[in-house]
Amino acid sequence: MSLAPRFLLSLLLGVPLLGCAAPLPPPKAPDATPSQGASPTTLEIAGEEPLPPPPSSTKQIAAADCSASPAPPGLAAWYRFEELDGPVLDSSGRGHHGAATSSGLVRGAPGRVGRGLSFSGGHVRVPASPCLDFTTAATIERWVRIAPEGAGNVLSTVSRGTGNRDDNVLMNASCGNMQLIFSRKDLQDSTNVTSDCGVIPAGQWTHIAYVNDGHMLVLYVNGIPTTKGKGGFLGPIPSDLYIGRREQGVFPFAGTMDEILWWREARTQAQICGDAGGRWSDGRCLLRP
Repeated sequence: MSLAPRFLLSLLLGVPLLGCAAPLPPPKAPDATPSQGASPTTLEIAGEEPLPPPPSSTKQIAAADCSASPAPPGLAAWYRFEELDGPVLDSSGRGHHGAATSSGLVRGAPGRVGRGLSFSGGHVRVPASPCLDFTTAATIERWVRIAPEGAGNVLSTVSRGTGNRDDNVLMNASCGNMQLIFSRKDLQDSTNVTSDCGVIPAGQWTHIAYVNDGHMLVLYVNGIPTTKGKGGFLGPIPSDLYIGRREQGVFPFAGTMDEILWWREARTQAQICGDAGGRWSDGRCLLRP
């Protein structure tokens, strides 16, 4: 079992919370099969030791101390979609809760770990915060299950910004591929890393992760690096975080998402392998059948 749950509990008992608005404790783990063979530094998203559920407060963090939380220091937000109604809770303890639309969403849909969130025109909006900004590095992880009827469309999974000459980070899927863009409004160039079509089969759960360490940008599919490009283009973004569409209301996602992890650090391949349900051995990610 990963050491992360014990790590979180020890911090809950012994570390004062400073700086940002009072963070919330992580929630109780769902009834799901624990992941096996994760590295000791991997965040256990289906741990064996239940943790107390957070209150349903929607208080947001406004200060710039983004490490004041019992969660691992680099974790800015964690959306598990276990709630059946009310706000979409940030399970990192940092208070970045989101507001869900009243239609176009199915709360409590079957997820990859416990429950998930099914999209058919709805979205989740999380208020902007400096604690969600990528300053030196970024890692974004999530499980996606694209609906067959949406496989041929452009689908926005998570994004901040519009992509129209603003500061943004945008993640889209189309033709069973995945694309990530980092842009800065004052720079002419940007990243634009796109996988081959068909790497995300419609109707199947696929673990997607992007790592931007400031120099290199890498796409991982089920714990395996598939596409690389130049990194960088990091910095503050004034826009809110949208899950399930682009800010201006375009590219609605069709399908289900689960376990979105928003990191302000560059995660290792071994850590991503563990989050994808694999086992890291001799420099390789071994996925369970």
